[in-house]
Amino acid sequence: MMSAYEAVIFDLDGTLIDSSEGIILAAEETLEALGYPSIERDELRSYIGPPIGEAITRRNGLGSDDLKRFNDVFRGIYKNKYLMRANVYPGVMDMLSGLRGIISVGIATNKREDMTKLLLDDLGISPLCDAAVGLDLEGKLKKKDIVEKCVSALGTADRKRIVMAGDTRNDAEAAKECGISFIGVTYGFGFRDRSEITYGSAADDVQSLRDLLLI
Repeated sequence: MMSAYEAVIFDLDGTLIDSSEGIILAAEETLEALGYPSIERDELRSYIGPPIGEAITRRNGLGSDDLKRFNDVFRGIYKNKYLMRANVYPGVMDMLSGLRGIISVGIATNKREDMTKLLLDDLGISPLCDAAVGLDLEGKLKKKDIVEKCVSALGTADRKRIVMAGDTRNDAEAAKECGISFIGVTYGFGFRDRSEITYGSAADDVQSLRDLLLI
């Protein structure tokens, strides 16, 4: 097998893993703890991918202090109670195993980096990737910054041979801003169908994603 790419950068939530149960449970507990109005689960699910705290505080017309308070409470609940409530999508482990020795693999996620590494170890993904970059402890990095750090960590100089795979507009915008290719997946939390993917190509399942990466 060969690849047109030297490196692939995967988003995590909604691309490699279904972490919705744990994130939604933690968000619900955070809303209750802070006395915020409850939000339907389908709506909470749509907020997964971009930082969920930003989406919820924006929805409620709240400011930066409220965002910090939400994030502090949410991250404590999520890490201590629900971080491991996640499943690898069917076919992902085989895909990652098949990429070894052919294409460098990175992960760039809005999940905090310390939590990301714990989760990747627990799910058995860590040995199958070359770099994993997440959100900083202060929460200052944007997705573009995280992707840039992952590009640097992988050490691939030719950006024309780097592709990102993700399930949200946030991922697509970050890839475009970084000057790398993009594959949008429609099985995750963000894109509902191919018409929403306006940059790059599309994959409707993990097998299709693998086929786009390997030739």
